[in-house]
Amino acid sequence: MEETTWATVLETNGITVAEMLAQRLEAAEIPAQAVQESAGKAIGLSGGPLGTAYVRVPVQYLEEARELLDVDDPADADDIVICPSCESELELDDTEWEQGWFVCPVCETHVSLDDLF
Repeated sequence: MEETTWATVLETNGITVAEMLAQRLEAAEIPAQAVQESAGKAIGLSGGPLGTAYVRVPVQYLEEARELLDVDDPADADDIVICPSCESELELDDTEWEQGWFVCPVCETHVSLDDLF
């Protein structure tokens, strides 16, 4: 039996939205799951790092799921940085690149791009 590799289609605030989107995918015969950090789920958080939930599908259904849910293609790898404080992957916009710094939305750390490269 082959192990299934799951891929994240999108992130949501709270498990409820993720569960509804997973059900929509399942209705279209795409295997899906909604997952959230267990502490956030137990407390009922819908914001912040513990409140983030993920809609996941087997990797072979990823493009079909993105199309059905009208999810943009993933960011260009050149626009992704990793916060040195919390290790979150972040997509920076043009303004952040031009100003040379950003504030991590997860841990609220002020990060200079010079420190990353």
